[in-house]
Amino acid sequence: MSSKPRLGLIGYGAFGKLTAQHLSAHFDVRAYDPLLAADDDYVTAVSLEDAAACPVVILAVPVGVLEQTLVQIAPMLTAGALVIDVGSVKVKPAEAMLRLLPDHVRIVGTHPLFGPQSAKDGLAGLRIAVCEVRGAKDARRTAAWCRKMLALKVFNVTPEDHDR
Repeated sequence: MSSKPRLGLIGYGAFGKLTAQHLSAHFDVRAYDPLLAADDDYVTAVSLEDAAACPVVILAVPVGVLEQTLVQIAPMLTAGALVIDVGSVKVKPAEAMLRLLPDHVRIVGTHPLFGPQSAKDGLAGLRIAVCEVRGAKDARRTAAWCRKMLALKVFNVTPEDHDR
């Protein structure tokens, strides 16, 4: 049994795999994706319910299925869980998360400005936008963690300023 905190990763495409690769040193990553059939070096394959029940949940799903995913996981999220999205747009996902997720979860929007190709040599010095959605303290803590643990260049921005 791992002593690392559990992190649920929903979506295990190219960006989900990149996320797991870099977060597995810090978290026990539990991944759900309809196409993920088995564990790999970075994740334990779990059900959607198991991934959503983690204290930290990262949504690495296409924007087109985000709302459907939010509806599915809303009843499965635990009180106090931190839900983070990693999509390239922020206003509509932030609005959807506020509308569809229970009040007992914390929400932070992020947009990593890199992908599997640009991060092939590591994350240090790459940029990530962090947006407060529900909880200024959570956005600040997420930004600080990204700076300290991943050596990312973080900029805090509102969802509206991000999408402009």
